[in-house]
Amino acid sequence: MADIRIKTLTPLWTGGVDGKADRIHETGLLGSMRWWYEAIVRGLGGTACDPSRGECRFDREKFDTSTATDDHQRLRDAGLCDVCQLFGATGWRRRFRIAVVKDQTVPLWQGDQLLNIRPPGRNRGWFLPPGRMGEFTLRLDGDGESIARMLALLRFVERWGSLGAKPQLGYGAVEIQNWDEIEKPPKELWREEAQRLARNRDGRDRNLPNLCDFGFFRYRFQPVSAAWWSRIGGFERVVTQVRPFATQTVPVAPALKNAWRFQHWQRAWGNDQLFWGRVAADRIRSKVAVSWAYPYDDGWEIRGSAWLAGVRAEPVWQMLINTDTWNATLGVSGTLEAARPRTTDELLTFLERI
Repeated sequence: MADIRIKTLTPLWTGGVDGKADRIHETGLLGSMRWWYEAIVRGLGGTACDPSRGECRFDREKFDTSTATDDHQRLRDAGLCDVCQLFGATGWRRRFRIAVVKDQTVPLWQGDQLLNIRPPGRNRGWFLPPGRMGEFTLRLDGDGESIARMLALLRFVERWGSLGAKPQLGYGAVEIQNWDEIEKPPKELWREEAQRLARNRDGRDRNLPNLCDFGFFRYRFQPVSAAWWSRIGGFERVVTQVRPFATQTVPVAPALKNAWRFQHWQRAWGNDQLFWGRVAADRIRSKVAVSWAYPYDDGWEIRGSAWLAGVRAEPVWQMLINTDTWNATLGVSGTLEAARPRTTDELLTFLERI
């Protein structure tokens, strides 16, 4: 068992009654954790079903009659992909349990009013709900192998990913407060996983998230004034709403996405709606997740990722990591760190550095 103390860096959204973030819901955390684990497993060469299709079902008879000597292969023979073996499927219980045992988070602002950030030239803009900020403890319980995998997953999420829903709006950046109290997963865990999973490297499905199709970025800056955020395009309408929490986190994602999509995107790169998302009957989530800004050391930090499948990846990636665009959009001067693992070997190196 492991108790992980988690601090939110940007609002956390895990759903709730009547669409309100009434508390931290374990189901909302599980969904995002599974999504990232699927992407990692596919990148390492393993199999990960599309859970929305309910494809994996455990067949006890096939498990019992399998001639495989490895339990993981017997589970594959019984109808479970490499992710469902850990996260569960029909007929097969999840190998770990999670519980929020100490929730000290509160809504970022009171009331149900959405924060509408409307950059110049946008008629509608972005509507942001009040997620929760603060600290909570996540208890993990299960066998040692499963807990080690989940801790390795959480290390990745803390560094480059997100927890909960709405990552495309900048929600879910977190920091783990007590790594020194937790038995860390072995550094070679992901390499051992890759050796065990390697059986599907020539069958990549570009319609499903695979970490070898992702790029990750981190931007750090030191503003010259405390009110740096108030001069960002679109913030003049929401200054009074943002000011009460502007020392904790600032919703910069709309301004950056507006600049990328409407000022720099080129039609030849691909379908902008499929990449940036759209609000319609067939809602499509943006493939770019960029966090809100949050304090880091004596400055500020923003991090995010882009799923680059389905577009001309190289020019799109160069647009996203162009520091000049970040500086001009936010009115500051910063530095950008980027990583884009494109092969399983590169992915392993990337994961081992976390």
